Amino acid sequence: MSSLPETPGRKLILFQQADPNRRWWSLGEMRVCVRCEHLFTGHDIRLTVEADGQLQFSCPTRECPGSWPDWEYPELHL
Repeated sequence: MSSLPETPGRKLILFQQADPNRRWWSLGEMRVCVRCEHLFTGHDIRLTVEADGQLQFSCPTRECPGSWPDWEYPELHL
């Protein structure tokens, strides 16, 4: 598994293509991982390439196995 160098624009396009559950309009959008309860933005999501060439999108929290199905829109009370 290796890290994928990406530009913000390319990363956003990859998110828009890969996330089956929610729309991404910018990398500044917030999500919360239901596994570790970490609040993060798209900038924080780890993007790696598996040995077979498939992209892997991972929760930014170390050791958390969270991915697309685990990331919800946060309930923000303003």
